[in-house]
Amino acid sequence: MSKLLFAAFNEGSSLSMSGHHEAAISAFDKVLAVDPKHFPALTARGSSLARLGRAEEALRCFERAIEVDPSAADPHREAALCQLELGEPEAAAQLMGRATQLNPEPGYREAAAIEVYERGNALLTRGSRRPDKARYRLARYTFELALELSPAYVEAAKALSDVWENLGDTTQRDHYAQLALRLRPAGS
Repeated sequence: MSKLLFAAFNEGSSLSMSGHHEAAISAFDKVLAVDPKHFPALTARGSSLARLGRAEEALRCFERAIEVDPSAADPHREAALCQLELGEPEAAAQLMGRATQLNPEPGYREAAAIEVYERGNALLTRGSRRPDKARYRLARYTFELALELSPAYVEAAKALSDVWENLGDTTQRDHYAQLALRLRPAGS
């Protein structure tokens, strides 16, 4: 049976890497039908769902993966990114905090900060109309999380300045603009 699981998982991985996420999900479902606690299939299925924009379903996969292996950092990080997609920045911050406790490497924090920052940008550019105050507030929390993960992240500080500009708080706007200037390396 393990050869069949291995084959189904490899098929799903290949399909996912080639961008065929629906087919990949079906392959991962075959694995999970036999072994509902198959950690790699849970996380890979969640990743495919996330790439399809199905954040709620992806979140459930990552939560199940966390139950299977609470010491793995990546499902916590991926669940946090799903929570950001779902407009739950507090839950995202808790999950991301746990992920960075489990993997305290600076490079991991910086990579997570970039992913969070990209979610904030996507939030502001999604849709055809100008973002409303609610989207700017959510983006604020998202960029704050990115800056918390990587305190020297110039782009996150600049994004926060822009967000505060749109929220009408010039004091905060100026604070983050000054922070961005201080973080910028000399000669830039």
